[in-house]
Amino acid sequence: MLGASGGVGLFLLQLASHTGLEVIAVGGRASHERMGELGAAACIDYTSEDVAQRATEIADGPVDAIADLVGSHQLTRSLHALRPHGSAASIATPELDLDLVLDHNITFHGVLIEDDGDRTRRLAELLSTGVLRPHVSHVLPLEEAAQAHRLLESGHAGGKIVLVVDPSRVTDDG
Repeated sequence: MLGASGGVGLFLLQLASHTGLEVIAVGGRASHERMGELGAAACIDYTSEDVAQRATEIADGPVDAIADLVGSHQLTRSLHALRPHGSAASIATPELDLDLVLDHNITFHGVLIEDDGDRTRRLAELLSTGVLRPHVSHVLPLEEAAQAHRLLESGHAGGKIVLVVDPSRVTDDG
């Protein structure tokens, strides 16, 4: 799972693990302990390791699927770890090598989730029972909304960012 250490990635990691999938989580070294606690079977540091090579080593062969929560060139670089006839899904716009996708008969899915009351209720139930645990990386006063956007745009927020209307409720520990 590319981008497993972000806000969406940490939720998807937990959901995948909860359903019995064995997840190889890709994120910075500082997030490996948290990703492991939330269900990752193994972690890869994209800043110092070849993700495709390392994933293939961990899985003892090609992987069945790749979830891309990053976009850009990361998916193309990781496709070499995917088995022929495997699946890739992305919530972000990837720079995709279509020759590789076609040559290996890879199924690619773009993911856009629409509002769905039933899905929201199921997720709320998982949150209330502790199966899903949110990770809040930053709590900022509403006046710092621009800073929150900069954190999101950096791609390294490390979790959910909460904006608080009442600044007396902002704590140093997030």
